[in-house]
Amino acid sequence: MSRKKIVLAAVLLLAAIILYWKLFSGVTAEEVEAWIRECGIWAPLVFILCFAVLPALMFPGLVLAMAGGLLFGLGWGTVYTLIGSFFNMALMFWIARYLGRDAVTQYVRTHLSPEWQERLSQTDGKRAYLLLLVLRFLPTVPYVLLNYVYGLTGMRFWPYMLISMIGVIPGTVVYINMGDKAGNWRSPAFWLAVGLLAVLALVTELLNRRLFPKSERTENEGGKKHETD
Repeated sequence: MSRKKIVLAAVLLLAAIILYWKLFSGVTAEEVEAWIRECGIWAPLVFILCFAVLPALMFPGLVLAMAGGLLFGLGWGTVYTLIGSFFNMALMFWIARYLGRDAVTQYVRTHLSPEWQERLSQTDGKRAYLLLLVLRFLPTVPYVLLNYVYGLTGMRFWPYMLISMIGVIPGTVVYINMGDKAGNWRSPAFWLAVGLLAVLALVTELLNRRLFPKSERTENEGGKKHETD
């Protein structure tokens, strides 16, 4: 990439960050839902664009998913969120691999333990793909961090996208369902949604235990702790 293009990309990224800070910093799912609803027939497209771009600027994907449930319901909310997730994961993978590699590398080194940096650098074979799938399932693993991390690895783009899309489906459905039922927390449907979230956490923990020996799970927990420091 030429120096002129890099400078232009950096300027556009800075402008996007400033715009994000002005419009979306501290915004709740209800506020996002109200804002997008005002777009009328363009609301689905606006929502997809928001999901494609905002997580790259560290906006929480969970807030957007909840807003999608509030706005579109379980069915269309899931469809629009998965479309937005596809473009977002592709965008962040591309940024990490080709545009902002140095900045992303520094971010990953700050937020991820050395053990997990080494583990994620091993991107060949069935185990590497299974690791990505399980990490996509785990609600405790930051969505944004994974998107950037795999752009730094040697994993090919389309296998990464295919496995990632499969991996985000369960969590997407659960979070969209939470948003869809959030209007009435006293209803049985809301508590069923909470139960589904608990089931998702349990299933992914079982997968985690099966994939990693006990010693590796200890390293895993250490990596997660490092991310929260």
